[in-house]
Amino acid sequence: MVVQNDGVYQITISINAQATAAPDPDQPFFTVSITVNGQPIFLNGIAVFNVVNRSSTAYVVQATLAAGDLVGASAASDSFVASYANRSLTIVQLSG
Repeated sequence: MVVQNDGVYQITISINAQATAAPDPDQPFFTVSITVNGQPIFLNGIAVFNVVNRSSTAYVVQATLAAGDLVGASAASDSFVASYANRSLTIVQLSG
């Protein structure tokens, strides 16, 4: 999603984890990161999240973005049994 105006934005990603078998309980199903212009963003810590169960999970961060920034999300897993569905990304401008 391309940001149209400079400002502070609230970025929310929601994702549902799935597994074809019981994964290792000591490992996350997969890792999700919010990206700006293809790179993970860092805001008061790292905007990277481990999804550790099969429920729907949502993460919210705030970021200062510039007009033309491309905001996205990526998900990765080392597990052969883990996947995800119903990923959504919402961006709301809080101030300009």
